[in-house]
Amino acid sequence: MTTTLAAVEDGTEDTKAGKVLAESMRLVFDDRVRPDSVQPARDATIDIAKALAIILIVLGHVWRAFEPAGLVQDPLLTQVDSVIYMSHLSVFAFLAGLFVASGMRRDGEWHYARSRSVTFLWLYFLWSTLQLLMKIGAGSAVNDPVDPVELLIIWEPKEQFWFFGWITVMMLLTAAAKPWRSQRAAVVTLSLAALGSAAVWGLNWRILGGEGLALTIFFFLGVVLTGRRLLSWVQQVHMGWAVVVVIGAGTVWVVLGYTLLATPPTAYGGIRTPARVGLGFIASTAGVLAILAVALLLARMGARTRWLARIGELSLVIFVAHVFFTASTRIVLSMLGVEALTPHVVLPTLCGVIGPLVIYAVAQRLGQDWLFEAPEWLRQLTGAARSEAAASAAPELGGPTLGGPALGAPTPGDPRTEGSPPEASQAEPPQTRPDPSR
Repeated sequence: MTTTLAAVEDGTEDTKAGKVLAESMRLVFDDRVRPDSVQPARDATIDIAKALAIILIVLGHVWRAFEPAGLVQDPLLTQVDSVIYMSHLSVFAFLAGLFVASGMRRDGEWHYARSRSVTFLWLYFLWSTLQLLMKIGAGSAVNDPVDPVELLIIWEPKEQFWFFGWITVMMLLTAAAKPWRSQRAAVVTLSLAALGSAAVWGLNWRILGGEGLALTIFFFLGVVLTGRRLLSWVQQVHMGWAVVVVIGAGTVWVVLGYTLLATPPTAYGGIRTPARVGLGFIASTAGVLAILAVALLLARMGARTRWLARIGELSLVIFVAHVFFTASTRIVLSMLGVEALTPHVVLPTLCGVIGPLVIYAVAQRLGQDWLFEAPEWLRQLTGAARSEAAASAAPELGGPTLGGPALGAPTPGDPRTEGSPPEASQAEPPQTRPDPSR
């Protein structure tokens, strides 16, 4: 990567803009800038798993945009969509829970939940507004033009940002349940989470915090397991067994998803049955295991996969900003008359991953941290600011992440009530394939 950076600098050293770009790219990728920002290679499994999951999320949104564009038809459209949505969000839910217990024990349950919730809701309102404004400005060029009144309906989840409402609910439930108190508390919490997830598997409600509730079981599995225990297990896994898990679990995940025998946790609720829900849980769990096993194998490659771990560390950045780049790339390809499927899959996905990293690097260079974490004034106003003692008790694990200590545990840098969601009894299930990306 240093060779790439040198090439960028050599080609642009005469221009101020070129130097800024080169310095920004170094901020994201260069080892010398933040030597403590990446966990040791032996701990890279979690970050690489987040990288694989966020790439699948970007790919899933790119794929769903093909339906209105007419680039792909059923059954292939639904089959691939089912495979992707079977597990990528389950991975994030699981990873998001891994460091919550340690964070809550350190900072206090309700202070930690409040701190995380302030960040999540800030990102929800900020980025959903920016994304809606982008679509309003683009008009008919996007697949689903947006009415400006959508900006005022703040209680309805906005596209992919429903995740922030869901994880805020998870923070509150975890603070109330405290499953780390005892083995009995852990068993009761997991049992209730499993029953709740099964009851709403494949269903969503158009109210903030009401989508994605089927992911609850994966989140609490992460909370109970903890990141420390997972990493200790990872160190004991032989590579041969990891390959077996990739093949075995990966086959179960793909076959059940592709054949549409299983219902994904956050989609296709209109065709769910008890058998499909059961197979959906099996397929989702298999997908989580397969992705973790692939991440383990990649982590064993050491420095050669450091760039992938860095993508995982910055998965939150990619999550909030990728649609700006996937949508614009698709529009450009359409304007150029490109109809082949491969460039419509590859180029928007690449831009959706790389583009947000550049935005993050520039924002860091300009000191605009408020784009990816709650500003200090808001944290002070809501009582969510961390005390100096808490801040020094445990170092941050790096930049913003979706899953891991920030979509779930400590952070600006690492993302993550009782009763049914409001209006759940009268709310209609969503369409079979709601599209959070267009």
